Amino acid sequence: MKVLQLSETTLSGSPIRLSKLLNKYSKKVESRHLVWQSRLRDRVFDTDLVGPEISKEEVQSWLDWSDVICYHNRRSKLTIFKELGLEIPKKPSMFQIHSPRQSEDFSEVTSSKLPIAVIGQYHPREWPELKFIVPNCVDIWAFDHQPIHPFLKVSHKNRNIPIVSFAPSNTTAKGWDNKGYGLVAGILKPMKLAGRVHFQLIIKKPHAETLELKKQADLGIDEVMSGSYHMSSLEYLSMAVACMANIDAKTEKVVKDMTGCENLPWILATSKNFGAVLRNTLNSKSYIEQGIKSREWMEKFWSPEFLCKKYEEVYSQL
Repeated sequence: MKVLQLSETTLSGSPIRLSKLLNKYSKKVESRHLVWQSRLRDRVFDTDLVGPEISKEEVQSWLDWSDVICYHNRRSKLTIFKELGLEIPKKPSMFQIHSPRQSEDFSEVTSSKLPIAVIGQYHPREWPELKFIVPNCVDIWAFDHQPIHPFLKVSHKNRNIPIVSFAPSNTTAKGWDNKGYGLVAGILKPMKLAGRVHFQLIIKKPHAETLELKKQADLGIDEVMSGSYHMSSLEYLSMAVACMANIDAKTEKVVKDMTGCENLPWILATSKNFGAVLRNTLNSKSYIEQGIKSREWMEKFWSPEFLCKKYEEVYSQL
């Protein structure tokens, strides 16, 4: 089965990671990702096919090549159809949603008769019309997602000072996007000045460099505001870096139902108790054992075989 993933932006690298993982591990699916805008602000991710860099004829050839088309987030605003004057293919298709419902104009998605898949984070609560829940993909066996030996981590004057890593999408927006930057930075910056932590704030970096920096961390902060997790969590967990996030009951159920796991790997913290949980985690050094358990959890519940199977099942139903 040949699947063409179409997106207007890189969507934090989700579609290209999905496409690469399917090509590497699936025996049933061959995938390509066509993105129109390959760079979003200062965030740079890998790409496969970039619309403006190839001809109209080549774009059409990839549309013809596919058996299934997955539109990531939306379709009507995709420049691939508007500027190139191409007809929307009449093939088995679906929408895969990565964003909050109010963040974009999703009117075509909601009015269409195409199946909707959402990633298994906060999205199911916002998209009651969904048909499928699918996992966000990280390749835990790829070198850039594997742990490094503790002795190879970055040296500091006092290596007993733990590295606490935080990689918000930006530091200005509110809500889902900045991951509680004001709260997190407001607690960690004074701790850094007091010599208690090395605060690794990762912003405006290419994705490959971001992953290299995250590997050095002892503790990763995803976000403590929304009750969900992001791709950042999956990266930390895969690298055997303990990760702190605010996972509420709704998201917990989604993850457990999707994976069949009994326990989640995150260190749980909310906006109200983040400071206390952070200090207790650092003082007890429980992040060391938690990091090891995190990697074990990913190998058991987020393996490439699990990820491929979930998408193969969805595509086969189209």
